[in-house]
Amino acid sequence: MRDSYIKMLTQIGGVAIILAIVGCATTAPSAHFTIKPSEQQRVDANDAATVKLESASEVEMMDTEKQRLEQLIVSKIDTKKRENTNTADPRQYEFNVVITRYEKGNAFARFMLAGLGQIHINAHVTVFALPAKEKYAEFDINKTFAWGGLVGASTKIEDVEPAFAEGIANAVVETQQ
Repeated sequence: MRDSYIKMLTQIGGVAIILAIVGCATTAPSAHFTIKPSEQQRVDANDAATVKLESASEVEMMDTEKQRLEQLIVSKIDTKKRENTNTADPRQYEFNVVITRYEKGNAFARFMLAGLGQIHINAHVTVFALPAKEKYAEFDINKTFAWGGLVGASTKIEDVEPAFAEGIANAVVETQQ
């Protein structure tokens, strides 16, 4: 009886550790604002948002990677903004996302030792209110994944991108309090 109890606790502990580790790849990062929108200016369900994503000149990114990430950001904004109900007139926003770091890392290095072969996605985001193209918000956002072992080896940049996109959406679409 005691052995089966210990075995069960070990299995539960193992599952909890795996979930915590995998959670790192799916945890949305926080924005570091230079211009922060007020709570009354949050993007809401009535609003339209377009995203223009480009990479800085020193960042290597394929067009398919840019398109995938741009679509993820649009999807996360559209999903999040539904939480903000508002009867105000619809507004339009343009998100200019400049990827300043996009490193896929090295799966073998992550497998060998946590902290090696890290995955990085960094961006500078400027949000404009249209049609006047007034600067509405501006922030930097960074996502890093550095776990080791099997989880580190099996995690790809595509697994980290949704959390990065959610961080951008959270920055200007958080539910109004």
